[in-house]
Amino acid sequence: MKQKIYNYVNVLIISIATGYYIWSNQEILTLFKDYGVGSILILMSEIIFVHLLKMIRLYFTLYDSKIEFHEYFRIYCKVTPVSVILPFKLGEFFRMYCYGYKINNFLKGMIIIILDRFMDTIALVTVILLSLGVTGGHLTRFIYFLFIFLLLLIPIYAAFPGIYQFWRKWLLKSNASTKKLCVLKMLDTLKKVYLEVENVIKGRGMILYFLSLIAWGIEIGCLILLNEYTQSDGLTQSISTYLTTAMNGGQSAGLRRFSFASIIMMIIWYLGMKMYDVLKRKRKCK
Repeated sequence: MKQKIYNYVNVLIISIATGYYIWSNQEILTLFKDYGVGSILILMSEIIFVHLLKMIRLYFTLYDSKIEFHEYFRIYCKVTPVSVILPFKLGEFFRMYCYGYKINNFLKGMIIIILDRFMDTIALVTVILLSLGVTGGHLTRFIYFLFIFLLLLIPIYAAFPGIYQFWRKWLLKSNASTKKLCVLKMLDTLKKVYLEVENVIKGRGMILYFLSLIAWGIEIGCLILLNEYTQSDGLTQSISTYLTTAMNGGQSAGLRRFSFASIIMMIIWYLGMKMYDVLKRKRKCK
């Protein structure tokens, strides 16, 4: 029964994502009118290396979940296009659901995807700050508040064990009530979340961060190469727009090209994996 529900959810979400993408990107191919063979090869190379790094980053996060790389790769190729297509990061919920189902732990699946996005966002903020230092630009309000929010999360995470111990002891020593029991349950849930986060970050946090930095570095490097290849003007503005739209969920021309080519490549990889599985089953049946 669970497998059927999982399959139905997959079909529904992928159908919605496909319909939305066709409706909202009817003129996507016009973005490639100035692209020759060299530009296409640079873009394809960028996609392979960037997604390879992102796959490795997420696989590191899932390392102790005992999910086979073959299965993990197939899920990655399925959920990534949905994550790219759906607006307001709604596709991240689909990623949480699919990975949570496969590791049989939805809480852990949710935490892993949030951490994956968190590390990617920290790396992106770092790249934006570095680019602003080079280009002499300025922070937008959105990036400024996001930077403050990320800085506040670190001391909150570090202080949580002490806060948890203090309030748990205080609640256990005080007179019992329904509200206090609810607070204790909430504290225990937060403790579970904290332990899951700690388990992932411990020994892997810096690796995940540096993999994210390298991935963004490749994207910016390829954007510079493509700008040279197509002989476009305004490189500084192109980089600034690319990074800003990547942060706030917008879609610059460069980001739309990268997203479209990524979706196509992911679909090809996913179908190739499915065909491989079908052929493998046929061989076993013989």
